[in-house]
Amino acid sequence: MEVVKSGVKWSKVGYYSTRPMDADSQPERFYAGEFRHSIDEKNRITIPSRWRRDRPEDFILLPEATHQFLLVMSPKEFAKMSLAAETNEKVSARDRRVFLRQLHSRAQHAGADRQGRLVLPDELCQKVGLKNEVALVGNRGRFEIWNLQRWKRAHEEETATYQHVAKEIGL
Repeated sequence: MEVVKSGVKWSKVGYYSTRPMDADSQPERFYAGEFRHSIDEKNRITIPSRWRRDRPEDFILLPEATHQFLLVMSPKEFAKMSLAAETNEKVSARDRRVFLRQLHSRAQHAGADRQGRLVLPDELCQKVGLKNEVALVGNRGRFEIWNLQRWKRAHEEETATYQHVAKEIGL
């Protein structure tokens, strides 16, 4: 279908299907923004509404290598990260095996309920210093949960790098 108005052509380029998508064909999540939430007495945190789906979701929780924050990602995102490490030929085969063993042993499964509440294991909260108010920080296909004071320091320390790269790329 083509419509011409004031010399400008408009074309119909697609449509939205009302057919439900199966779980594997759904687009990957994109997490952006910063939110502050509190962890309750049962170590539950509510995922921001714009980040969650209206159904229960599975996640992989992984403490960042230096225990600065907790990474939260879909199993599919975790599998992509694992495959990238497994196929990286810049790292020796032995180091890849060790890394993958450590990566998978440190990762834990977690689920968010329909209300978007995610239960964080106590040992991970202690390891990363999560209690009371925390910062949830978007990072493309994953998000991070930070101790609020640690996040404020990191954000301040990283601002100069952000400004430098922004200038370099013309932002």
